[in-house]
Amino acid sequence: MKQKIKELEPYIIPAGNDEMRSFIKKFKIDIMENIVSSIKFAIDNKLPIIEVFQFKNSPFVITISEKEFDVNLENINKFYMDNEIYELCPKVEMLREILKTKNDEKENPPRSD
Repeated sequence: MKQKIKELEPYIIPAGNDEMRSFIKKFKIDIMENIVSSIKFAIDNKLPIIEVFQFKNSPFVITISEKEFDVNLENINKFYMDNEIYELCPKVEMLREILKTKNDEKENPPRSD
């Protein structure tokens, strides 16, 4: 019997431009942590895509696909480093290393001689 994966709830963000800008400025680090947690959830559950944000009072969602995981993590890590938020870097670096290992395995599968 296949185990059902518990869904990760998308982060709700305001739909209006001004309200969204203000919200993102105020909660930028929290939003980035949500993206990192969502990517970790996707990796742990072998999901090719993950919903990370949902607009308030809207059916629209923002997703990140597996091929975009690393570039998002790279940008988040750069932001953390540039802003000296070093305590959040290890989790991002660990996820990037997991993705690198997975990609290396896809590109160079084990040979069965």
